[in-house]
Formats: sequence, C-alpha cells, structure tokens
Amino acid sequence: MVEPQTAVRVYAGSSPSLSLANMIGHKRTEQFTNEVGGHAGLLRLLNVHCEDSPIGPSTRNITPTSNNNNNNNNNNNNNNNNNNNSGGLTVGDAGVCVGMRGGVLATSVRERQDIYGANRLPRIKNKSVWHFAKESVEEDRILQLLIASAILSIILGLTTPDYREGKVDVSTGWVEGAAIFVSVFIVVTLSALNNYKKQEQFSRVVEREDQTRRRILVWRYEMESGSNKTVLKAMEIRSEDIVVGDVVQISPGMELSFDAILFDNRHVVCDECNVTGESEEVIKDLHNDPFLISGSSILDGSSDAVAVVCAVGENSFSGEIAMTIQETEKKNTPLQDQLEVMAERIGKFGLAAAILTFVALFLKETYFVIVYGSPFFAMKFFENLTTAIAIVVVAVPEGLPLSVAISLAYSMRRMLQDGNLVRHLAACETMGGATVFCTDKTGTITCPNMKLTCVYYEGHSYERKDDHRSGIRHGSDVLLTPSSMKSAMKLMECISANALDPELGRPRNKTAEALMQVESNISLMDEKGYFSSFSYDVNPLLTVMRNTSLCTRFPFSSLQKMSTTVIKLQNGVLREYVSGAPEIVLNKCQNIVIGDEIFEPLTIERRSILDNVLRSYAQAGLRTVCCAYGDMMSTGPDMPLIPPNTPLNFLAFIALEEVIRPEVPRSIEACSRAGLRVIMITGDAVLTAINIAYRCGLMKVLDNFENCISPENQRYPSSSTAEILIKDGYVMDGSLFRNLSDEDLLNRYIGRICVLARATPLDKKRVLQLLKRYDPLAVVAVTGDGTNDAPALKLSDVGFAMNSGSDVAKRASDIVLLNDNFAGMVKATMWGRNVKDNIRKFLQFQLTVNFVACIVSFFGALMNEQNLSPLKPVQLLWINLIMDTLAALALATELPSESTLLSRPPESRDAPVILPIMWFQVFTQGSFQLISQLYFLAAGHRFFRVESHSDRSSSSTQHYPFIEYFGSKHLCITFNIFVLLQVMNFFNARLLDRNEKFFGRWGDSAPLFIIVSTIVFLQICIVQYGGRFMSTVPLNFHEWMFCILYASGSLFVGALSRWWWWNFGASTGLRDGVWSMGRRWGRLRGEWSKMSGEKCRD
Repeated sequence: MVEPQTAVRVYAGSSPSLSLANMIGHKRTEQFTNEVGGHAGLLRLLNVHCEDSPIGPSTRNITPTSNNNNNNNNNNNNNNNNNNNSGGLTVGDAGVCVGMRGGVLATSVRERQDIYGANRLPRIKNKSVWHFAKESVEEDRILQLLIASAILSIILGLTTPDYREGKVDVSTGWVEGAAIFVSVFIVVTLSALNNYKKQEQFSRVVEREDQTRRRILVWRYEMESGSNKTVLKAMEIRSEDIVVGDVVQISPGMELSFDAILFDNRHVVCDECNVTGESEEVIKDLHNDPFLISGSSILDGSSDAVAVVCAVGENSFSGEIAMTIQETEKKNTPLQDQLEVMAERIGKFGLAAAILTFVALFLKETYFVIVYGSPFFAMKFFENLTTAIAIVVVAVPEGLPLSVAISLAYSMRRMLQDGNLVRHLAACETMGGATVFCTDKTGTITCPNMKLTCVYYEGHSYERKDDHRSGIRHGSDVLLTPSSMKSAMKLMECISANALDPELGRPRNKTAEALMQVESNISLMDEKGYFSSFSYDVNPLLTVMRNTSLCTRFPFSSLQKMSTTVIKLQNGVLREYVSGAPEIVLNKCQNIVIGDEIFEPLTIERRSILDNVLRSYAQAGLRTVCCAYGDMMSTGPDMPLIPPNTPLNFLAFIALEEVIRPEVPRSIEACSRAGLRVIMITGDAVLTAINIAYRCGLMKVLDNFENCISPENQRYPSSSTAEILIKDGYVMDGSLFRNLSDEDLLNRYIGRICVLARATPLDKKRVLQLLKRYDPLAVVAVTGDGTNDAPALKLSDVGFAMNSGSDVAKRASDIVLLNDNFAGMVKATMWGRNVKDNIRKFLQFQLTVNFVACIVSFFGALMNEQNLSPLKPVQLLWINLIMDTLAALALATELPSESTLLSRPPESRDAPVILPIMWFQVFTQGSFQLISQLYFLAAGHRFFRVESHSDRSSSSTQHYPFIEYFGSKHLCITFNIFVLLQVMNFFNARLLDRNEKFFGRWGDSAPLFIIVSTIVFLQICIVQYGGRFMSTVPLNFHEWMFCILYASGSLFVGALSRWWWWNFGASTGLRDGVWSMGRRWGRLRGEWSKMSGEKCRD
C-alpha cells in the first residue's frame, strides 16, 4: 500500500491529492508528463496494481504490503521492471491503452481514505435552536423594541407611581414588563423550534438525494478465501465509497464526483460547463487531454473506458467550489418573494395604525392634563408606547413567508414518502400551475419489467398461444426451434453481446433482462424429431468482452437507437453484433439469415414481409428489437474507435410486451379532470405508441381534455383508425416532426398532438420550445432519464428525472421520481396546488386578524377614559403568536384532497395570491368581528352588570365625554371573545373551494385540531390564572358560555357569506372588482386568464 511519505516526497511537502486535483483542474499536461511521469508514473505514485500483461489472467499473486524500498535512485528501474508498482501498463502504437486491468487492494481502502480523504463533502453542521433564537431577535427590530420596552417598563414600574394606584408598588410594578419578556421569549422559542424542525426536514431530503446517485463500477483486488492470493473483482459501489487510486469505469450519464486521469483512448465526450464555464463539449484524448474534472459530466463514450481516481471529496478540484455552494443560503421561492412584498404593504398599514393610536392617546392625555389638571403618569405614557409597538408586531404579517417555508418543508417530506424527491423548492409551487405533461413511456407509463412475447427468426414467427389480441397468439412460452445448435449460438451471442455487462455478468437494464429470456425458450430438434433443451454458456463471451484488445462496445443511445459490440475473432475478422430499433438496423442489413450459415439477399419482397411482421407486432403494442450481425476484415492491430459501417445480416425480431402500470390509467383520468394535457414522447414505433396510448387511457382522455382546454380544436373521434390519428396530427412520427417547420407545427399540430413516436431527446426539447411559443403562460413539466434529456429537463418549468436514470439527468431536474412512475407527477401537481391553497387559507385568516386587531386597539383606546388600549401589549403578543406561528402550523400543513384539488383546471401564471372569495371573506369576517367587538366595548358591561373600577376618579368621569371606565372583567371578556373569534375563524379560513364542506375532510386537518385545542387550553389558563401578569381576571361558567356563543357567530357569518358568494356573487359583478384588487395586492404580472379565474374557483 502507498506510504504517505512516498506521496509527499513526489510533491515537495504538498498533499498529493490536492496537487493532482490542481493539475487536473487546470489541465497541465506538461506537469503530468514531466513531474508525475505520465500514466505509468501515476500508477506508481498511487500504488495501483495491474495485471502482469496487457491480456493478463484474472488472478495473480499480490503481496498486500507496502513497498518501502523505492527511492529516487531506482525509480527508472521500477518504470520497466517493478510490476507491483508500474502495473504492467501497455500502450499501443496508436496511443490506445490496452492493458489497464487492475485496481487497488480492498484492504487499503480505509488507509487511502485516511491519507487522501473520503469522497464526500463534510456536512454543514446544523444550526442549533439557540442560534435560530438569537438570529430571530437580531434580525427583528420590533422584537428588540419590545425587549427594550419591557426593560424600561420594569424600571418605571419600580420607580414611578402607578396610574391605577397612584403610588409606587414594588411588589407588582415589575409584572407588566416581565409579562412582555415572557411573551417575547415564547414567540422567539416557538419560531426557533419551527426553523430548527424545518432545517431537519431539509437535511433528510438532502441525504435522500445523495442516495439517488448511480453506483459506479470499480475493480479491486480481494483476498481469495483459503489462500494468500488476491483476485481482481469488478464491483458496483456508491460514489462516496470511491477512494484515490480506484480504477473506475467511465460510462455515459455519469456525473463525476472525483478527479481522474483517463486510461483509455476510446471515444469519451465530457460536458465541463459547470467547471470551466465553456458550453462546448470536450472530447478527451489520452495524451493531450486525459483529465476528467470533478463536477463535469460524461455525455458519450465507450463503456470500456476506464480512469484512475486522483482526488476525491473536498480535496478534488471542484470540492472547494462545492463547499462554497453548500454554505450558500437558500434563495426564496417566487411565492415567498410575493408574500414578502405583501407583508411589507400590510406592515405599513399596521405601522400607520400604531402611530395613529399612540398619537391619539398622547393628544387625549395631554388634553386632560392641560384642561382638567389630571396628573401625568410616565408609566401610562410608556404603556401607550408599548401598546403601539405591540400593534406593529401584530400588524406585520411575519408569518406569511414562514407559512410558505412550513408548507414547503412539510410538503417535501410527504412528497418524499410518495416517491417524489424535490431538489428545488420552487418546483413545489410551480407544479401547482402545471398545464402540460410531456412524459416518456418505458418505465414511466409502463412497468419496467417486460416479457418475451414473439420472436421472428430464420423466416419463421414464434408466438405465444392463448391470447388472440390483434392476431398475435400469446401463451406461457415462446418455443424457438433453430435449424442447428450453431444457429442458436449465433443468436444468443448477438443478444448477449449487447445485453450483458461483461464485468458484472448480468443484464444492463430491464430490456436486456427480457431479451435474455430467449435462451430459456429455445429447443433443438435432433435427427429423430425429439426436442431437447438448449443451454448457452455465456462465460467465454464475457471473457472476450472484458479484453479491450479483443472487444469494443458502443452502448445504446437515444440518438443512435442501437447498441453495437465489435469482437475480434481468431482469424482476425471483426464481427459486429448490433441490436436496436428495427427501422435503423434494417437499413444496415443486406442479407437475411434463414438457416445455419444460409444467407439470402434482403430483397424488396423480403423487406415487405419483415415490415408486415413489424406492423403486426406494433399493432399489438409490442416493443420490437432487431438483431443483426456482420463480418469485416481488421485493418490494423487496434479496435475501432467508432462503430464500423459494416453490411449486416438480419438475424431476428424479438418482440417484448410492456405492461401498463396499474395506477397510470387512473392518474391520466385525474389529469383530464384537472385540465392537464398529457403528451407521450417515446422512441417506440407509431403503432406501438398508439396501442399503449389506448391501453393507458390517453386517447380517451384527449376528448375531455380538448373540451376543457382547447375548445377551438376538433373533437377527437374515439373510433378513429391509426391512419386518421396520424393524418389529423394527434399522433406524429418523429421523422415527420423533424421535417416540418416550426410555423407548420404551431399552426396545425402542436395544439392537438398527443403522441410523438420515434422521438429523440432533441425532439423533446423542440416540443417544449413550441409549447412555450404556442402558449406563453403554459407551465410545462417533462420527464427524462438519459444524458441527452438534460437540455429538455433544464428548459422545462419542472423537470422530472427517473431514479433509474443518469446522474446528468438528475442534476438537471427539479424533482426525482424515485419510483419512476407517472403517478408521481400527478401527486406532485396535487401537492403543488395544495401548497398554494394552504398559504391562501393562512393569508385569509391573518388578514382578518390584522384588520380587526388594529382597528379595535385604536377605537377602543379612544373610548377608554384612562387612554389605554383594551388589548394590553402582552395580550397582543399572545394574539400575534396565534396568528403567526400557530396559525402557520395549523393551516399550512393540511393534507391535500384529490377530489378537490384535481377537479379544477390549473391556474394561470398571473393568478393573484388573494382570490376574490378571500377578499370577500376577509371583508365579511372582519366587519362582523369589528362591529361585535366595538359593540361589546361600548355596551358589554351591561350584559353582566359589571361595576365600574373602584379607583375611578369621579372628577375625571364628570369631564369625560365618552362612556364610563372599562372594568377589569369587562376588558378580560373583550380579550377572551377576541381570541375565541379567531379560533372560530380557523374553521372558516380552511374552506376556500366550493366543493369543500365544513364537516368534510376533518381527518386531513389533524394539525389544525391539535393546535386549536392547544390554543383553547392555553386561553383558559391565561384567563383563569393569568391575573396581573396577563391583565385578566377569572371568569365563571356562564361568562365562558357567553363568550363561546358570542364568538360562534363567526361560524354562522362564514357559512352565510360563502353561500351568498357561490350563489349570487357572479351575478353582481363583485368578483371582477375584487379580482382587480387582488391583482394589485398580489403584485403579479400578466393578463387575467378567464379560464383559470372562473373555472378554478367559480
């Protein structure tokens, strides 16, 4: 194993990992060649063991001990002779590294992590509750004023005469200031706990995101059980388990989390824009640019490419940048920015109310001091100032952005349970307004597992037996009877060469798994007519495929639509095995195999037969793979770097049946009800795509969709044939789509297209661009799994990546579908709409409290002969706690209802946050609460025959132009009724939609009932036991019943206002006027969309 001092010696005191990362990041070729010693020197430096020869055995004897005898004097000898350090690296004449089969000792992994670091960035330590508490006080000037007021109140209460008693009372003078202190402490503590919990939820989401990264293939030497020998084994490990010195496979779709040096000159294309800022793709070269930089992505290349890891984690070139990004504060979502603007405007109203209240009290007190000679109490003056500050605290709706954060954090956690990993917070909001879904088919609409159904081989069609759908016979087995063992071997070689991963010896994906089912369905007939089972040993083929001097693989890509494996035979002939899309592979075929080594030209007649077979498979909804092979003479010792253009011989069609996910038809039906347009973009043939669209309900949905969204388009005739669908533009072939101009597509097709078949990732991106041009207000969501889908994912409003997809696609996405399921998109839409609805419920509740609290404090102070607000500062802080933190927790965490949220069309981008019904509810509820509160202030003492305050001055009453002085019980009942009114209004605020009922979905509102119950319990404690501390007096049973019945009028007024709105509001023209007001308050841009406004809420 590598010694630390050996590595440091090479780089003169600097960390080797950091030095290599710096060299790779800046692409210093001369340093790599001269100081490191090129590829061989790098293997010695990192002590990477390799096979003895370019095509060495898979087992060798390696002594797992450190080599401490190397020094500067014998380095040259080691370059050529010491296999343990140099690894026997062989570089061909053309510069192609053909002998890199090796790795590090598995027992050295822990030591390498200690020396070079682990391949993970250190997690930022979560902030403590104390940090959030201190942060909330430091950033809130109003709370600072309240704390200063509390301190001054205590000082004045202990040093100046009390206005109620007329003397200094040391035993109680500190109480009101202390009460403010306690109230501020409670508000700050709850806010800090809430922020801490939100931080924990986000941390769990980030951890889950790390788990979605694809596993990486590496080679390591492990001790063979029962001997001292080590065996080179290929294994898939997590990205964070990669160590410096690991030999890793470089495959398309990888996002590099480490710095590495390429050891294979095959075609490797990188995207380094995140590292260098250059948007152009970079082709890697073994001599001029072998540097693979962390943070870049592998776009294309051979699956045989390998590299040696040089730096990981925070020591990698992009590690420091990644740490900086990790420490960056998260940005607000668009809805949070909107609500902050709204909160600022509402806060100005509250500030004005507070100033007016204080000025009115000050002028009135001054009037009585000057005109009637009333004594001046500094304590009263200061309490009025504290009341004004408390009014500002109540009026400023700090809970608005908080409610968004709570709702988003809660939704992210619940969406994660539903299989949606949200990477960007804004995606939750955006999905609520989604109008178009562009979805893949395979694995998203259909199940990932496929089953073998039909095979066309040697001029015969082998089919299942018991299902007569579309003329195709299905059954339990597909019985193939090739003409000979050799013929069967050739078919299995073609399938296995492109389906199996040679290092792991297993199928690459679900399609490959289905293709490998052919082996178990082959039976051979002997001379006597008896059938015998067929067994194919794949190990010899895998051995050849692992040898890069004998085999080159070009994996399947959505652009090429085929995969190719080239193998050098013993006679020097290069055999090319190809499998892929039938129309692509058939175009390369010149002959057809009809028997053992029996070829016939692929004439027009035979092509016609094959086309008919393909059509029958496609009409049955089968996914067909074409297999072919061809031979060509080798032109040199090296394997080709690009797929050769060899004339091919057609071998077989293999038809696979895809099963629709059971939840997809229901999800597509839900999209229809929700006004969501679904476009299926697939690489399959047109007829196959149409069959899948019928089976999942997409074609049936199109009729309802057009009635909802595009009434100007023709209605879709459900009995139309495939030809009519294609002619009318509901279904389009990718080749036709690519040949049409943007103008033709916009004018004739883009408004009605439902299925795009034989599509490429570039087609998907173009569809998105055209949809945005067709409707600038459209919100388009798109799914993708491949590297080439990344541009479309970035262009979309919300990009969904498949969990089984590439790292590049996941990085470009906003949400990762952990279950690769279309239903996840529908659930994301439901949660997105729920987030906005919950925010609106909270906003409606808070606006009512703001309005009533400010007006009651102002007019109540004017009505009071002692020039004091009926709501004391500590009571206002309790009300603020109810309307901010507790209300946000209660209303922003309500569970979504599919029947409500997915029964209306999506809202337009320019829809205001405050809807017309919200304004109407705020007006009616606010008016009722204000009138009832002011009336009780004026006449409430008569209900209970409450005596006037014992210390009331008769002289002051004689000159006071308003009503008599408010007694303590009178003010306590007023405060109690105010709080209970807000408790009742919780239940009004949660009802926004016409279909929502008062007694409906209470099971989805568990947090609301828990919090309301807590508020009621605390209110009882405050009233009964708060005393001087909370400015309350105990109430008896009859007084409590009066308060509850009095406040229950809020429920009746809410029900009456909703009934009137839904039944008569439209005919009065009130909604349009209120809508305009909502647009100004919401500060939203764009024009009003009739569909979104009227259909969404009316």
